[in-house]
Amino acid sequence: MPLYEYVCSHCGASFEQWVRSASSKDAIACPQCQSVEVNKQFSTFGMTGGAGGSSSVATGDNCSTGGG
Repeated sequence: MPLYEYVCSHCGASFEQWVRSASSKDAIACPQCQSVEVNKQFSTFGMTGGAGGSSSVATGDNCSTGGG
């Protein structure tokens, strides 16, 4: 189940909600005011790598540019 971020149009609260699927017809209600007038927000995701849980970010330092 994906985790989505929402902002309530009624009270402005932002919250996260587990959703069964992107096509789910279940109404998402604000946990503060119970309004169903909520907007899904664009969110990014993070990845961690390795057994220790440290994050790995490609910086491009080792990338070949094709030049000599």
